Amino acid sequence: MHERMLNKQVMPTREEMTEFCGENAKRFSLLNEYLTSVFGTEQKIVFPYGNNYGWGIAHRKKNKLICNIFAENNAFTVMIRL
Repeated sequence: MHERMLNKQVMPTREEMTEFCGENAKRFSLLNEYLTSVFGTEQKIVFPYGNNYGWGIAHRKKNKLICNIFAENNAFTVMIRL
């Protein structure tokens, strides 16, 4: 696992999260765009599961959590919640 954005006191912007993903920034952006355009999810920046997960983007459809995408240093992790 790569380093995550763990400072709960400072909420990052979507651009900062994308930049943090480094060499995978484009993939991070494309995945978020894809989920919204194809599945109609709403995106929200969240710090959901405590201090080990850090900041991510929650994708919801009709208030149901579909997945969280966590920004990591040169990577990202997807947690699916179907």
